[in-house]
Amino acid sequence: ALPISRISTPSIEAMQVTRGAMLTTALLMALTQGTKLHFDVADTKKRPTTKVVELLKGMSEQLETEAKTDEDTYDKFKCWCDDNTGAKTKAAEEAKAAAKVLQDRVAVLVAKSERLVSEVHKTEDEVQKNTAALDTATALRKQQNEEYADDVQRLSADLGAVKDASVSLGVTEGAFLQASVAKAAKPALQQIMSKHFDKMSSQDRETFQAFLLQEEGDSDPSGVAGVLTGMIDTMSEDLAKVEADEAANKKAFGDLEGAKKLEIAMGVKQIQSKKEEKAAADEERAHKKQEIKDLFASVAADLEFVEQVKTQCADMDAQYSERTKTRSEETEAISKAIETLDADEAHEAFSKSFAFLQVADSSKDERRQAASAVLATAGKKSDARLMTLAMQAKIDNFEKVKKAMDEMAAALKKESEDEVQQKDFCIKSFQENQLDTEDKTRTKEQLVAKEESAAMNIKKMEEDIKSMNGEVEEMQKQLKVASQNREAENKEFQEEIPEQKQTKTLLKQALDVLGKFYNGKGGALIQVHSQLKQPDAPEGFKDYKANGQSFGVMSMIQQLISDTDAAIAEATRAEQSAQKAYETFSKETTASVEVQQKAIADKTAEKAKAEKAHVQTRQTREGTEGELAGLATTLEQLHANCDFLMNNFDARQDARAEELDSIAKAKSILSGASYAEIQLA
Repeated sequence: ALPISRISTPSIEAMQVTRGAMLTTALLMALTQGTKLHFDVADTKKRPTTKVVELLKGMSEQLETEAKTDEDTYDKFKCWCDDNTGAKTKAAEEAKAAAKVLQDRVAVLVAKSERLVSEVHKTEDEVQKNTAALDTATALRKQQNEEYADDVQRLSADLGAVKDASVSLGVTEGAFLQASVAKAAKPALQQIMSKHFDKMSSQDRETFQAFLLQEEGDSDPSGVAGVLTGMIDTMSEDLAKVEADEAANKKAFGDLEGAKKLEIAMGVKQIQSKKEEKAAADEERAHKKQEIKDLFASVAADLEFVEQVKTQCADMDAQYSERTKTRSEETEAISKAIETLDADEAHEAFSKSFAFLQVADSSKDERRQAASAVLATAGKKSDARLMTLAMQAKIDNFEKVKKAMDEMAAALKKESEDEVQQKDFCIKSFQENQLDTEDKTRTKEQLVAKEESAAMNIKKMEEDIKSMNGEVEEMQKQLKVASQNREAENKEFQEEIPEQKQTKTLLKQALDVLGKFYNGKGGALIQVHSQLKQPDAPEGFKDYKANGQSFGVMSMIQQLISDTDAAIAEATRAEQSAQKAYETFSKETTASVEVQQKAIADKTAEKAKAEKAHVQTRQTREGTEGELAGLATTLEQLHANCDFLMNNFDARQDARAEELDSIAKAKSILSGASYAEIQLA
C-alpha cells in the first residue's frame, strides 16, 4: 500500500452535475450545429426509446467505473491509514518502553552516585583517622626519643662517675689504699652513695659507710670496689636495656608509620577512583536523561500524527459511505428507468407520442434524434675470618690481635644490623608488593568490567542510530510519495477546471440564444396579443404561443450552469482540502524527521564520547596490566634477594652471636682472664 497524505475526491453530486453538464453540452452542440442529421422515422416508430435506454445503460456503466475507482482510492487510503496508524503507534509504544529502560538506568545511576558519595565520605574519614593516628604516633615517638636521650645522658653520666670512682680505687686485692688516694676518692664515693642510696642494698650501703668512716691509711678498698663493679654492671645493663627499648620503639614506629602511610595513600587513591567513577555515572545519567527527553518528544509527535491520520481516515470513511449510498440509489433509479422505458407497453405509448410530435414539429424531432446520436462519454658456619684471626693471635702481639678482634666484632655487629635492616626491608617490600598487586588486580577487574559494559553500550547505541536512520528514511520516502500524489492531484484539478468553464460557456451561449427569442420580440408579441381585445372586430390570429416547454428547457439550462458552478466550487474545495492535508502531513513529517535527526545527532555525540572513554579505559587497563607485570618482576627479584636471608636469618644471627661471644672470650683471655673464669662466665 502506498503512503498517501490526502486523496481528494469530488463529491457524488459534482460527478452527477458533471455528467449532466456533459450530456447537456453535447445536446446543445448538436442543437447549435447548422447541419441536419439523418433521422430514421421508421426505426423510431418501431423502437422510439432505444436511444434513451442506451444512454441510461451508458450512465449505469459509468457509475460502475466510478464505483471501482472510488473503491481503489478508498483501499489505498485505508492501507495508508492502517500502515501509518499501526507503525506510528508501535513506534510510540517502543519509544515508551525504551524510555522506561532508560529511566530504570537513571535510577540505578542515581543510587550508584549516592553510594559513591557515601563511600568517598567514609574513605575520607578513614584517611583523616589514619592521618590523626600517624600524627599521634609521631608525637609519641618524639616523646620516647626525648626520654631516651635523657635516660642515656643520665645513665652515661652515672656510669662514668662510678667507673671513675672504681678506677680511683684501683689496687690489688687485700692491699690498703694510700692515705692520699683514699682521701681523694671519698667525696666521689659519698656523692655516689648519696645519689644511688635508694637503689643500693643495705649491705652495700654498710660497706660504703664503713669505708667512708675508716681512718686514712687503714682503708681496705676491696669491698667498695666490689660494690662499684656491681653498680657498673647494673648501670651497663640499664643502659643496654634503654638502648634496646629505643631500638624496639624505633622499629615499631617505623612499621606503624609505613603501614599508616600505605593505608593513607591507598585511601587517597580510592577517593580519587570513586570520584572519577561518580563523575562517569553523573555524565552517563545526563546523557540518559537527554535520550528520555528526545524519546518523549518523538512519542508526542508520533501520537499527534496518529490522531490526525485517524481524523482524515474517519472523514474518508464517511465520504465513501455517502458516495456508495448515493451511487447505489442512482444506479437503482437508472435501472428502474431502463426497466420502465424498455417495457413493451412503453414502446407502444412512445410510438404514438413521437408520431404526433413529428407531425407537429419536424424540426424539433430532428433535434431530439441528433441528441440521441451525439450522447457517448467515459526501506577484553663458620666464618673464615675467625680462622684468620686465630692464626693472627698465634703470631701477632696481643694489642694488635685485640684490635683486630675489636674490628671484627664491630664488623660482625654491623653485618648483624645490616641483616636486620635488610630483613625489615624485605618484609616491608613483600607487604607493599602484595598490597599493590591486590590493588592493581582489583583495578584491572573493574576496568575490564567497565570496558565490557562500554562496548555493549556502544553496540546498543549503534543499533539505536541505525533504527532511527531507518525511521528517517521511511518518513522521507513517505513525504516524497505524498508530494508525487499531490502533484498528480493538482494536475488533474488544473485540467478539470478549464473543462468545466468551457462547459459553462457553452451553456450560457445556448441560454443566451434562447433568451433572446423567448424574452425578446417573441415574448412581447405574445404579451401584446394576449392583452388586446378588439370588440366588435372579426376574429383575428389566435394569440402566438411560444413552445410550452421553452421555460422548462431554459430553467434546465440555468440549472446546468448552476451545477457547473457547483462542480467548479466542489473541485476547488477538494483541491484546497487536499493541499491543506498535504501541507499538514509535510509539516508534521518534517517535524518528526527533525526530532529524529536531533536524537540521532545526540546519540552520535554520546557514542563518540563513549568510544573515547572506551579507548581511555582500555589504555588504562593495559597500563594496569603493565604495572602488574612490573610488580610480578619485582616480586621475583625480592624472592631472589630475600628468600635466603629470611629463611636463614635466625641461624645466621645465632652463629654471629656465637662468634661475638668467642671473640669476647678470646679477648678476655688475652686481657688476663683464666680459662676457668671464661668457662664460668
